[in-house]
Amino acid sequence: MTNDQVPPPSIDTSLPHSARMYDYWLGGSSNFAADRALGQAFEQAIPSIRTMARENRRFLGRAVRHMVEEAGTTQFLDIGTGIPAPGDTHSVTEIVAPDSRVVCVDNDPIVNAHAQAHARRTAAEGTPSRTVYVQADLRRPEELLRAPELTAALDLDRPVGLLLIAVLMLLDDRDDPWASTATLLDALPPGSQVAITHPTQDFDPAAMGEVVKAAEQGHMTLVPRERSQVERFFGDWELVEPGVVPVMGWRPDGDLPDDPNAAYYWAGVARKPS
Repeated sequence: MTNDQVPPPSIDTSLPHSARMYDYWLGGSSNFAADRALGQAFEQAIPSIRTMARENRRFLGRAVRHMVEEAGTTQFLDIGTGIPAPGDTHSVTEIVAPDSRVVCVDNDPIVNAHAQAHARRTAAEGTPSRTVYVQADLRRPEELLRAPELTAALDLDRPVGLLLIAVLMLLDDRDDPWASTATLLDALPPGSQVAITHPTQDFDPAAMGEVVKAAEQGHMTLVPRERSQVERFFGDWELVEPGVVPVMGWRPDGDLPDDPNAAYYWAGVARKPS
C-alpha cells in the first residue's frame, strides 16, 4: 500500500495512527496524510525523532538476539508490532532463529492487511511464514491471550519473549497499563523474558511537553513516563544487565554512544524467575 492509496472502507485514515507514523519516520510508504502531518509536528518539537524511531528498532534487534542467544527463546509475542519492515521481529528471527514462532499484535487494521498480504506472498513462494498476526488491543490482554491465532502458534508452557516496544505510552494512566502488562507477565511461564521501551520526559521535559501537545491536537494519546514508572512495568521479574537505561545504552553494538540520552526512551529486558 503506497501513500494515500485507498484503503479498505472499514479503515479510517483521517486520524493518525502510531504504527503508520513510525512507518513514516522509518522511511516507509504505508502511511497517510494525517500520519505524516502529526509525524512532522513531532519533528518540529524533537528534530531527532526519526533517529529515535531507528534506535527503538535497533534495540528490538538487540533484545531479540539476546533472548535467542543467551536464553534459547524460540517463541515471541510482539505487541504493537507496527507495519512489517526490515529490522522487525520477524526479520530478526529469520536470521538468528529461523524456526522461531512469532505472534505479532497491533490494533491498526492496516497493519493486519499488510501482514495478511505478506503471509499470502510467502505461502505462494512455497515458504509459509512462521509468523502470525492478531488484530487486538493491549487494553484487553485477556482477550488477546485467548485469541485462537495466539494459542495455536505459541506454547505458553514454554518460555516466551514478550516485546512491548514503544507501545505502552499509548495507554493513559486511566487505562492502567501496569495492570495490562501484569496480566501478560502472569500468563507467561518461568524463563520468559520481556523487553520494553518507553518515551520519557526525563531527558528534555520541554521538548517532550511539545510532543504531548501535538499528540493531543492530533487526537492521539501519548504519555511519556519517568524511569521509576517504566521500571514498574517489569514487576518482580529480574532485570537483565544493565537494567533500565537509555535505549541507546542498552548493550549497544560497539562502543557506548557519546550521548546515550539523545534518544528520549528508557529501555530494559527482564526475565521471569523460577
